[in-house]
Amino acid sequence: MLARLFAVLLCCLGAAHGVRADAPPGALPSGGLRLLTEDFPPVNFQQDGVVKGLSVEVVQEIQRRLGQQDEIILMPWSRAFREVQGPGQTALFAMARTPAREKQFKWVGPIVTFYSSIYAPARGGLRLHSMEDAKRAESVLVVRDWYTAEQLATLGFKNLVPVADPVTAIRMTLAGRATLFATERLSMPQTMAQAGIPEASLEIVYSYASSEGYIAFSRDTPDSVIRAWNARLREMKRDGSFRAIYKRWLPNDAPPP
Repeated sequence: MLARLFAVLLCCLGAAHGVRADAPPGALPSGGLRLLTEDFPPVNFQQDGVVKGLSVEVVQEIQRRLGQQDEIILMPWSRAFREVQGPGQTALFAMARTPAREKQFKWVGPIVTFYSSIYAPARGGLRLHSMEDAKRAESVLVVRDWYTAEQLATLGFKNLVPVADPVTAIRMTLAGRATLFATERLSMPQTMAQAGIPEASLEIVYSYASSEGYIAFSRDTPDSVIRAWNARLREMKRDGSFRAIYKRWLPNDAPPP
């Protein structure tokens, strides 16, 4: 009788804190983790007030398997990037995992593959044959705090011009205010569509790297949470649900292992 009462009490306590009684070890109560993302279609974006995208569906499925329903908040990347480096239990996705960021965060993934490319106005006749050609350009636009900016700075670029968002960079490039725009190609078609700019206005003049994107957690997040999220993601990769989500959003790309 006492054992039964104790079990009921545990169940009630779990429900009161937003965690199922049968939740896996490492699951946080709902409201215990801040989930941040940015406008980066089709990986993560907002449409009609609803946050959507490949990584959003992956995160939501992990939460479902953990018995959690924390809200996903969309905000500008630079702000989200600062917040996930601060105190508290916070996650930001999808973030490229780079050597410079390795020790700044705890990682769950990979959940997407990013492809770095350099764009210029279409039909301008410009072609790059190496990264050295890009270094000699008058200016190369990058989005502030994106991994592409970090990559080029690490490679010794001295001509980088940081801007707040990709739409600003696209418009500046087309207006002739910069020579090149270094960015990630997955998001470009939908970003340009959202901005009302024909996709054919820009073209890739050089592609130079690929990087895997992860869910990046703040250092304050317990290791038990990281293990629980990685375990659920591995389950999704084994049972085919991860691949199904990936192919729905990026049918022409291979999901990361």
